[in-house]
Amino acid sequence: MEEIFYYRNNRLHCDEIDLQEFSRSKRTPFYLYSQKRIEQNCQTVIEAGKDLDFLPCYALKANYNPAILKLIQNLGFGADVVSGGELFFALRAGFPPKKIVFAGVGKTASEIELAIRTGIHSLNIESAEEFYLTREIAGKLKIETPVAFRINPDIGAPTHDYISTGKHLNKFGIPLNDALRLYQQAFEDKWLKPVGIHVHIGSQITDPKPFLETAEYLKDIIDQLRKKGFEISALDLGGGIGIDYYNDFKKPQREYPLKTILPSYLRAFKNLGVKLVVELGRSIVGDAGLLITRVLYRKQTPVKKFLIVDAAMNNLLRPSLYHAYHSVVPLILNDNAKDRFDVVGPVCESGDFLATDREMPLTERGDLLAVGGAGAYGQVLASNYNLRPSIPEYLVSGKEVRTIFKGQTAEELAQKYDW
Repeated sequence: MEEIFYYRNNRLHCDEIDLQEFSRSKRTPFYLYSQKRIEQNCQTVIEAGKDLDFLPCYALKANYNPAILKLIQNLGFGADVVSGGELFFALRAGFPPKKIVFAGVGKTASEIELAIRTGIHSLNIESAEEFYLTREIAGKLKIETPVAFRINPDIGAPTHDYISTGKHLNKFGIPLNDALRLYQQAFEDKWLKPVGIHVHIGSQITDPKPFLETAEYLKDIIDQLRKKGFEISALDLGGGIGIDYYNDFKKPQREYPLKTILPSYLRAFKNLGVKLVVELGRSIVGDAGLLITRVLYRKQTPVKKFLIVDAAMNNLLRPSLYHAYHSVVPLILNDNAKDRFDVVGPVCESGDFLATDREMPLTERGDLLAVGGAGAYGQVLASNYNLRPSIPEYLVSGKEVRTIFKGQTAEELAQKYDW
């Protein structure tokens, strides 16, 4: 895959943009995304399913900036939403209702009604009580409603506990026996149309084995349902394919989990005669984004050295929330000696860090750093903690850079309140 973030003459570039030069006139911190990388990732997905009845859906929870949504929608993707707000954004961005799937364990009655009236591809049912509420609302509206049942396969995946979703100890999905019983009730209902099965085993998974185990599990379930005389027209495989957070700026270019995992996962269902749906977010936008931040101060205690930067946990929560690793590199390479630092923000929490015990070249006040793998679960998880305004976002395409979110000011934050 073509390099997107690379050093030329020791200066970090995105496509044809010299990021040091670009950042000179911009307030930091800010997010910056590569349109070319998003397009490359989308094309990888489309290529993997080209000989199949295939609906690739983009998971809005990863990054819902409207410019990115419109870009992905124009490439032929559907949308995976988990809230009424995400459904509203998906429709506003132009995703056709018949290409929208709605998951999530806590759908409200108003969200269910909105989805039914909109005429989406399927409501993915995650509990018996949600099923009964959906049946009640569909009957009241007298609208045929396609439903899929999210089954919890009790399959573990090597990922962080907070983003593991496929085990019985997780809140997601329905045990198989309950799902089969509910499928029968949906089959007999006038206004519900059971279309298939949904599964999602977790997020940031880079090992193909759990996906292939899930494939065998699902094929067995489909066989059971068909033996009972139930039609299965769609199989929603979820998402969860991870990215490589450790090698954003390293050569040679590595093999991407998306490219190595998705084709084999889809091929496992090739002869089942069902539409295959996938819900991909991080693997579409995660490696397409950087967080650019400026060094404010260097600080040393008797036991630690710190780089205090102007980005914080309220901008990129993943390191604090998951102890997640993100590469951190200078925009300009130099021959300075290296040392070990914690890269921390200005927020008044000891948990406010972007990297810990990281070997880096010595930097000065005002130097700029890039945090890699920041295209997914960055701005969408941001907050205004410490009354810090949301930061700008930019989209790079070749030699052009477009502002896709101008950021906030303290004055704009204040306008939300009745003084």
